[in-house]
Amino acid sequence: MAIAEAVLNSYIGLDSERIAGVDAVCEQMIRHWTEVMEDTNPLYSDPQYAKNTKYEGVIAPPMQVQVYTMNPLWPKPERDPNSMESLLKVMAEEGYSTIVATEQNQEYFTPMKPGDQISQIMSVKEISAEKQTARGPGYFVTFAYKFINQNDEVVCQQTFTILVYNSIAAMKEEAK
Repeated sequence: MAIAEAVLNSYIGLDSERIAGVDAVCEQMIRHWTEVMEDTNPLYSDPQYAKNTKYEGVIAPPMQVQVYTMNPLWPKPERDPNSMESLLKVMAEEGYSTIVATEQNQEYFTPMKPGDQISQIMSVKEISAEKQTARGPGYFVTFAYKFINQNDEVVCQQTFTILVYNSIAAMKEEAK
């Protein structure tokens, strides 16, 4: 059974509090990222090269922005749930508890440098009507993120869309 549209729409546009990342941008995380991605861009790893560019030093790969604002796995952060967390809880209570990422877009503005402290503000941007998908009935939910540095400069804006679906309903349908 579909979730009432008014319930879902009550989450749209609610900004989270500004959540600061636990760790500052650092050369060690940049090195890990470039190793995993096999990215040899000297802007990320060669201080001498980077010093002679418009950035005047090493910068972090822009795709890495979300790394610096992810919640720690343990201990859990002590704060009220944001709109995304609250929405997903409501959806799970209605049986829509399985999630798969479907799309992510990022637009970059200010480069991240070692020592920068990145924060994020996120909100629920849009929620589709219930769709019947191959995975089961579900909703496409798009979140909007704004990543900001310690100088209140926007580092990145991101949209992230997930499919939240009812896998139990799909299994019951298959069993018929």
